[in-house]
Amino acid sequence: MLQNLSAHSIAVVAEDGDILVFCELVLAENFNVELFLSSEFNSFLTKLETFNYIFIDTQSVERMKQKGIWDSFFQGLQNKIFILATQNDVYNFQAESANCVDILPYPFTDKTVSLTLNKNKSQKRNSVLNSEDVFPHPPEFRRLIGNSKKVIEIKQKILLVADIDVPLIFFGESGTGKTVTAQIVHKISRRKDKPFVVANMGNGNKELLESVLFGTVRGAFTDAKPRDGLFKAADGGTLFMDEIANLPLDAQAKLLRVIETGIFRPLGSDEEIRTDVRLIFATNANLKQMVKQGTFREDLFWRIFGFPIEVPPLRERAEDIPELTKSILNEMKITLNTDFKITNAALKKLCSGEWPGNFRQFRTCLMQAGILSRHTGIIDQEAIIF
Repeated sequence: MLQNLSAHSIAVVAEDGDILVFCELVLAENFNVELFLSSEFNSFLTKLETFNYIFIDTQSVERMKQKGIWDSFFQGLQNKIFILATQNDVYNFQAESANCVDILPYPFTDKTVSLTLNKNKSQKRNSVLNSEDVFPHPPEFRRLIGNSKKVIEIKQKILLVADIDVPLIFFGESGTGKTVTAQIVHKISRRKDKPFVVANMGNGNKELLESVLFGTVRGAFTDAKPRDGLFKAADGGTLFMDEIANLPLDAQAKLLRVIETGIFRPLGSDEEIRTDVRLIFATNANLKQMVKQGTFREDLFWRIFGFPIEVPPLRERAEDIPELTKSILNEMKITLNTDFKITNAALKKLCSGEWPGNFRQFRTCLMQAGILSRHTGIIDQEAIIF
């Protein structure tokens, strides 16, 4: 909780609307917050004197620099301005600005804001807080390995929606880590102490899938036995529906009703059951194209596609491969009872791979290389086979 700051007013100026949404969610409880897109800058200027602090993103700063108004603006408000900078650009921006601006790492938490705004101004300006105080990501983010731009974007978006009960969909190729990412969302949400239930829509016929999701009463179909569905199992928690594109049209209609009303009926039953679940979806299919083809309901599409998050293929985040390699080698140290080293040539070869199977293929490739190299403990490029 923020201390001695609750009466303060903050203006947030950003090029990206997502940043404004995030700032309002985090700050509104403790501050008077007013939001401005960069395009609304003139409106912001008319209210300038009413704000105790101004949070402004780096894109807006660049826009002001291009217009030649940044220097004069900053000099007049130096003690009020805090630059919202991501982990990727914080140090570059600090150096460029000659240590004369205060930086508020984005995304931030209440703790970060409190530490930053209460910071002793007699200290060197722009002294950046250390480690987790600067970018206090939840410990669950350790499972989302890497610091590439795309991975940081995923973390930022997760922080935006983790604690909001809106449907969320991850899309990306098979093996990119959509299930792990969904688990992270659950673990940092208010439902973290409730069940996380996985429903794979890639298996089974229409009746079986409906039975798995909504449950079944005896006699609903041939040889049907009473069973609780996954919606009931996930009550109070999160239901992760993987490969949602494979859900049959009839079942899509029932899912839409659950999303809109929170009510479902077990297969073969007249009884209505109310459920309280957070729904997260995943797909590697082009749902927009499926809507055009009539194989996926358009009304359901718009209900589940409100906040899509792309989980990129490994080939698009090759800069993360050294860190991923280190993590897997640490696991292999236990599995294969060998403390492996990897040569630069082998690491370069890993970074050059296309990895159509993404992380699953990558892990398998390293495991095979480790088995081939157990006698030396050194993984060279000849052991990397893909």
